[in-house]
Amino acid sequence: MITKLDLYILKKFIVRILFLLITISAIILLTNFVEMIDNFIDANMNSKEILNYYLLTIPMLISYAIPMSVTIGTVLSILTHVKNNELLAIRSLGIGYIRLSAIICISSLAISFGHFYFENSIVSNSNHLRNKIMKKYNLKKNKTKLRNFIEDLGKNKSIIIMNYNNKQKIATNITIKEINKKNQVIARIDAEHMKWNEILQNWHFEKMSLRTWDNEMLVSQRIIQDSSIKLSNINPLYLITEFILPEEMDYFELKNFIKIKKESGSNTNKWEVGLFHKTSYPFSNLVLAIFSIVSAIGLKNSNISYGIGLSLLIIVIYYILIVIGKNLGVEGIISPLFSAWIANVSIILITLYYYKKYIF
Repeated sequence: MITKLDLYILKKFIVRILFLLITISAIILLTNFVEMIDNFIDANMNSKEILNYYLLTIPMLISYAIPMSVTIGTVLSILTHVKNNELLAIRSLGIGYIRLSAIICISSLAISFGHFYFENSIVSNSNHLRNKIMKKYNLKKNKTKLRNFIEDLGKNKSIIIMNYNNKQKIATNITIKEINKKNQVIARIDAEHMKWNEILQNWHFEKMSLRTWDNEMLVSQRIIQDSSIKLSNINPLYLITEFILPEEMDYFELKNFIKIKKESGSNTNKWEVGLFHKTSYPFSNLVLAIFSIVSAIGLKNSNISYGIGLSLLIIVIYYILIVIGKNLGVEGIISPLFSAWIANVSIILITLYYYKKYIF
């Protein structure tokens, strides 16, 4: 049952979370702008295009800021109650630490569910649109060339795709070549576009150019209108591995893609790590909130500067564990599931140790 005390704690907690979320997101946004301003100038982007870029970047920044805001907000909330002697008064009424922190934990759990939904429904889509802008204006200076997708369709046939739009399921600049035993091209299809037909499970070409050779001599050349081709193993879910990052896929798209990759016998470690991270990261809000509560109570100091320092230490430890876990998972040293959750599990174990030693 929610009491007036719970509502009082909840109100203070939520207000701090919102303030910190706006502040941290603004700081990250400003830092990103300073880093990107030279790229914007080199790309001759106008103010409208830059504004559109950052409108699509904000969801990702908010996602980064949520766990930080929950961590700092939790520590500051507890320390404020200590400083105002409210914690002492509450304890004198026979209310234990667990009951006191229940409303913060429940709120953090709700934030975790909301964070998961936000990541899958908004952040993944905005990342996809944002990366299209980055490719259009070549904002990624370390990736100045568009990567081609090259895949064998058989022993003597291959396909090259220059680009692919997963939202529209349209591939562009396609070349399909067939060679003989002498490694000579005997047939080639070129097309500007091909679109996936979900019903027929094949690719539709509005227009394609077909050329054939014999002993390196051109034999025929013709234009074919409205044709469909079924390409072995080449479908939208398979193509996204080359043209879309895991951050641009939601949980269910990535899960289906991993299933297809496994069927083809490919190594899916890095994709599975990304999949499990999509659940572990949002629920870090609850884990970090519990750790922050225990740490703040065990600190036995109402100094706000200590609280901020403690919050930053918790955040740094957590993100270091995330990086370590991801690397171990991708390399196959530990399972992808554990690698994604190792940060949360480690924080939980530290919390239990700290609670038993300094509070229990």
